[in-house]
Amino acid sequence: MTPHHSVSLATAEPLRWDIQALRGLAVAWVLLHHAQLPGIAGGYLGVDIFFVISGYLITGLVQRALLAGRFSFLDFYARRARRLLPAAYVTLALTLLASPWLLNAREQLDLAAQARGALLFASNWVLWQQSGYFQGAAELKPLLHFWSLSLEEQYYLLLPALLWLSPQRWRLIAVGALGLASLALCSYWLMRDANLAFYALPSRAWELGLGSLVALRPRPWAVPAGLRVAAAIVLLVLPLLDLPGWPHPGPLALCACLATALLVQHPAGLHPAPRGLRPLVWLGDRSYSLYLVHWPLMAAVHNAWVGTGRDAPPELMAWRLAALATALPLAWLLHRWVELPGKAGLRGAPGWVAVIAGSLSLALLPVLTQRWVQAPEGHDFARLTRPNYGFSAHCDAERPYAPRPECQQGRQPRWMVWGDSYAMHLVPGLASYLERQGATGLIQATKSSCGPFPGLAPYKPEAAPGATFAPRWIAQCRAFNESVLDWLLRHPEIRTVVLSSLLTQYLDTRQYSPRLLTPQGELSGQALDEAGLRQALLDDLRRTTQRLRALGRQVVMVAPPPRASFNVAACLERRALGRWTLGATPDCRIDGAHRDASDAAVQAWLTQAEGVLPVLRFEPLLCRDGRCDVMRDEVMLYRDQGHLSEAGSAWLLPRLAWPAASAAQ
Repeated sequence: MTPHHSVSLATAEPLRWDIQALRGLAVAWVLLHHAQLPGIAGGYLGVDIFFVISGYLITGLVQRALLAGRFSFLDFYARRARRLLPAAYVTLALTLLASPWLLNAREQLDLAAQARGALLFASNWVLWQQSGYFQGAAELKPLLHFWSLSLEEQYYLLLPALLWLSPQRWRLIAVGALGLASLALCSYWLMRDANLAFYALPSRAWELGLGSLVALRPRPWAVPAGLRVAAAIVLLVLPLLDLPGWPHPGPLALCACLATALLVQHPAGLHPAPRGLRPLVWLGDRSYSLYLVHWPLMAAVHNAWVGTGRDAPPELMAWRLAALATALPLAWLLHRWVELPGKAGLRGAPGWVAVIAGSLSLALLPVLTQRWVQAPEGHDFARLTRPNYGFSAHCDAERPYAPRPECQQGRQPRWMVWGDSYAMHLVPGLASYLERQGATGLIQATKSSCGPFPGLAPYKPEAAPGATFAPRWIAQCRAFNESVLDWLLRHPEIRTVVLSSLLTQYLDTRQYSPRLLTPQGELSGQALDEAGLRQALLDDLRRTTQRLRALGRQVVMVAPPPRASFNVAACLERRALGRWTLGATPDCRIDGAHRDASDAAVQAWLTQAEGVLPVLRFEPLLCRDGRCDVMRDEVMLYRDQGHLSEAGSAWLLPRLAWPAASAAQ
């Protein structure tokens, strides 16, 4: 941002210090939220504040030019390019150049797609596609923050055309109608696909549109001083609230956007900023550069930290704060030597040549950087750590179970694997084992996070509507499990059913609130204590096992492998390449101090389950003296903290002690 006392090139009007202070507040909330400081649960609302301000400023610029009869699309987009691209391109280039030494192989592949999205102003759509269950964590993506810039640019591509095509008297109505439609679509999508509602322009346009509405009004509303003070308090307090289960962008975003709209539509005057607000104005002047540089630094820390615990230890918090401290001088340099000179100097044909050359260079850079750092011979980490869906990604069911050709081995399978992602990862090894035994085929019935327990539901009260562990997903999980049982009833050729699940989502009351399901498939109102949960899960397993045995099926459960408190695959890769690694054991093996905290409850329950059916465990193959191996015969067994890699599944499954009757089938 330009200094608060400077003059806007587009309007020849001084920039408002109050808007710069709002920008400073917004970026401060975002940075504190990304540092995950305790008590800043809603700092993400800073982005919503930015959206309203951006809609207000850009719409005002276009509206004034249209009223003066001097609006030019070419001039408008040239100004946007000068304003945004120099600092963004430098950030992109430095991030891409550093990435081979900071990122793991799969994150490097994701980064290439994110860079293309940033260049095409489509980062939000790329990131939406990278938000699935098996996709990399958002905090590992160095260009994650470009989603909001892309969304704004998409709005800027459409808004000028809408205003130019609309008669002056209809502009306010047109923008208002589209804003209401966007808000309604946002509410609808939040109930069905929270990630889509978060990333998509159609469901976020209402926030920028609110700023546009304020800019299109001929005169500001007469807002009492008390209401303006209340709006400022809202923006100071909302990010401090911790309201689990409230979807975003939802009611909190609406409150933040309305408060911002009230403040921007009432100019504070052209006098100097009050002394107490000058630090915020300083941040606001540099908010764009600060927003650009802070997240790649934060992502570098997150990639180095391979731990997976919910609560950040002091060491990780210290590194996050160090990243923020580093971002401030880097943002000053980017603002002073790139953002301001680029805005003033990239004009005419030389400017367009520079933009085109920069875009082409950045498009090629990911291809070059991926070749700079080579993995040790025989270790293609991108392949070794790819998602293990079993036979196919299509076998992660979203609807009631129906067999698919790509989800089975052999024309008449005699074995079925049923469960969540910890059943999926068994499939490559079990299919290989059955083929070597001469047994007749395998079929897969799996749904992520949905264990083979029809009468019990993993539930998170704070889950956004439509998200995993929310009531709608629970109904889908129950319908899937019931459909598997119904299918087995009609297909007596299946002789052995292998059950498997992570189990944590049913036993860990610190993270989940599992509930019994009524015969109608609804959540029971009463929460169970740990002992009640263990017994309820055991009873459900017993009912399912008895039902299957009554149909003449043999039932076996495969326990989850030892789970680490860190990402095993990321640790092995970073150690192999000599990269900065935090939060793991020196050799990446799993010991007592680095075993997942929920493992004790899982192991205790599995001991009880052995009284119901055979339970096959990996510990005898991997663990001794309190430590568990994560590699055998040069095979990397894990793809994350607990899921087996495809190669690890193939190595381990044939070595399990399968019951003799099962092996003969």
